[in-house]
Amino acid sequence: LYVATTVSGLAFSSEIKGLLHLVPEARDLDVVALHRYLTFLWCPGDGTPLRDVRKLGPGEAVEVRDGRIARRSTWYRLPVARGVPRDLDGAAAVAGTVQQVRAAVRRQMVADVPVGAFLSGGLDSSAVVAFAREVEPGIRCFTIDARGGGEEGSTADLPYAREVARHLGVSLDVVEIDAGRMAADVERMVGQLDEPLADPAPLNVLYISELARSHGIKVLLSGAGGDDLFTGYRRHRALELERFWAWLPAGARGGIARVCGALDQRRAWSRRLAKLTNGAALEGDERIVNYFRGAAEPALLALFSPATRRIVEAHRAAEPMLDYLGDLPPDTPRLERMLALEQRFFLADHNLLYTDKMSMAVGVEVRVPLLDPALVEFAARIPPGLKQRGGVGKAVFKQAMEPFLPRHVIHRPKSGFGAPLRRWMRRELRPLVGDLLGRSSLSRRGIFDPDAVGRLVAANDSGTVDASYTLLALVAIEIWCRKFLDAPAPAASLAA
Repeated sequence: LYVATTVSGLAFSSEIKGLLHLVPEARDLDVVALHRYLTFLWCPGDGTPLRDVRKLGPGEAVEVRDGRIARRSTWYRLPVARGVPRDLDGAAAVAGTVQQVRAAVRRQMVADVPVGAFLSGGLDSSAVVAFAREVEPGIRCFTIDARGGGEEGSTADLPYAREVARHLGVSLDVVEIDAGRMAADVERMVGQLDEPLADPAPLNVLYISELARSHGIKVLLSGAGGDDLFTGYRRHRALELERFWAWLPAGARGGIARVCGALDQRRAWSRRLAKLTNGAALEGDERIVNYFRGAAEPALLALFSPATRRIVEAHRAAEPMLDYLGDLPPDTPRLERMLALEQRFFLADHNLLYTDKMSMAVGVEVRVPLLDPALVEFAARIPPGLKQRGGVGKAVFKQAMEPFLPRHVIHRPKSGFGAPLRRWMRRELRPLVGDLLGRSSLSRRGIFDPDAVGRLVAANDSGTVDASYTLLALVAIEIWCRKFLDAPAPAASLAA
């Protein structure tokens, strides 16, 4: 929910594009928020690209009097913020996970319209489908085949999705999308999202939702949330690996980061090694938050024009996340602190935001059983050592699902949405990059330094740095500005 407070009064809407019809004067950029979009590829906290527009937080309510927000309150806090004890042993954690996931799926299968499901072939979506078919054996499942080549180092989802569908005896509809079409839809994606999120994954949700709706499916079950409750992202494994080097002096840790950062960034292994170590010299919560960054802070600050840089340097991009961690109980383990950021920010401000907006663009409701409140409460009681066992993420969830799914599917390599973004930046998106990030475009906007951005494009092309996601963030910000700022201001359709 977006809320704008202007001289005209207060207005609210579920979309910024709708909000601007109510208060067309709310069009001044918030460059501090843009810094956060560039840093994390999404914006943690209540910020938006517009200074006068803010988002309500998860579980937040506001009371309005005389056109102004008079009181704020929060009716839900995450279990980790409430200090829920992590008191389950291994057997109780495994048995309870089966019971809680099954119950959550059953609750969310209740609907007056046909219910389908995403099925990527990963553990989370496969677990949801395994229990959904107990309620509806004929549940229709959907996945995507992104043709045209995936990223180096990524694992193809489609063979696993087909195997799980055969194993469970469910149908699987596949939408085939060429990588060129995905690249061409980036502008459409940003307009639909209302925010300049720099991630191709929303297109996955859009294409599958379109296919499902064409078959009369108006509700889809998603496996979103499994990594955020039980671990599973690479940064969770990286946090566990800190024990091998965190004891070193800060100077030595910084040296490791510099050596790894100088490796050829065109290779997946060297990119991951650089990402693993680039915050090694940091301490405490700063190092935890650093795993969410898309690029190092000095490199990003250099991209801003001098006038904009003076503004953003006075604010910390990570401030909302650091403030949240500062309010957690002091004895909260580091892995649980990271999961708290996943749940409070990465889900609310990124994954769930784009899932909802892209599915509802075609009239499909996506439900997320793995984020059922009862399951969230239960997962918070599982000790971190049962979730991440050394290099094995989601360990307790994997053990819980072994009676229901093929073992090699459960223990397959982690894979995200396989859009070949690094290739896009050199091929399919090159004309768009040339237009949006060209000297005349950037000079006219005044936010970023054309010379610095030009050097970044060249360094990315040569493999000196891996800046594909940073460049996509710059592209998304300019697309957003053209769609929301450069278009004529809409006339107010209602009194604010």
